[in-house]
Amino acid sequence: MGQADLIPAFKFDGASLGSSHCFDAWRETIRCVYDVAPLEEAATEFENVDGWLVNSLIFSEVSFSRQSFRHHARHLQDANYLSVQIYRSGGARGVLADQSWIMKPGDVHIHDFSREFRSVTEKSVVSGVTIPHADVGYDPATQPAHMMFCGDSAIGSVLRESFYAIQRRLPELNKEEAAVLANGFCGLVRGVISPQKTKELSRAKAFSAERRVAMRSYLDKHLSDPGLGIHNLLNTFGVSRPSIYRDFGDVGGVTAYINERRLNRAFHQLISANPSHGRVKEIAHHIGFKDTSYFNKLFRKRFGITPRAAMTGRQIVRAYSQQSNQIASSPNTSQLNDWFNSI
Repeated sequence: MGQADLIPAFKFDGASLGSSHCFDAWRETIRCVYDVAPLEEAATEFENVDGWLVNSLIFSEVSFSRQSFRHHARHLQDANYLSVQIYRSGGARGVLADQSWIMKPGDVHIHDFSREFRSVTEKSVVSGVTIPHADVGYDPATQPAHMMFCGDSAIGSVLRESFYAIQRRLPELNKEEAAVLANGFCGLVRGVISPQKTKELSRAKAFSAERRVAMRSYLDKHLSDPGLGIHNLLNTFGVSRPSIYRDFGDVGGVTAYINERRLNRAFHQLISANPSHGRVKEIAHHIGFKDTSYFNKLFRKRFGITPRAAMTGRQIVRAYSQQSNQIASSPNTSQLNDWFNSI
């Protein structure tokens, strides 16, 4: 089996950077998901990440020193996914609104990343997988932001061992095999979180909530179609126009949702692209904008700079994204950002 048949893999090796640069590089690598701060003064080389992209799922094995994690408003805009986390060693304490939790080795925790939360961790090794809401039928309006399954319970042990069985094989699986196993794991997660829905929720509301998730997922998967719009939802889901207006009222409408998703995707592609003639137009067309001038106008309004400046004005982009000179050009940082923007 050739390398092209294997699933995409990601590696961050803190030891290779040395203790003086490891944490700064780690901070920038994961800033698309968390803001982190060390809890000890001594320099560390313990931060490591191994990741694998399987369709729209990101599997990972992460190790880190004692630190605080914060997932806050800056991270929420496109975070329509769950994070399944299993501590192999170490532990953490976390808070989300009026909920608090303790993470111990062997337990399975599921977090909704469309909500703000923070945690404080020990030196730990954590396995996990990021799953889009739509892949497991999760709705933030009706299901808890955090769920925990004890490691010695039937559900917890089956979830954990099923995940470990897949994770062990990821480096050697081809894309087709990995996709089949990932879909199976999503089915398992869907089954265990379904009973967690609020019991008082009416059948009609549950159906409406599932429809909202499904419609957003549909749009996310078809952003490259320049003709994408409300008519696609009308034809695909068989719902009325007023119903769609209500479902997308919180984000300014269908067009606003599509443009926002496309612009965020364009930004990450531009800052990692090699400047060349026609590159802005190429990226604009690739993400679904037929009119480059209109794309430029929306991009400038959204980010305060032109697409060309994002691609060639490295200093401007670094100031905007608050990244250091060394890490802003890191291919690993761009790769992980692209993965999270693609799911």
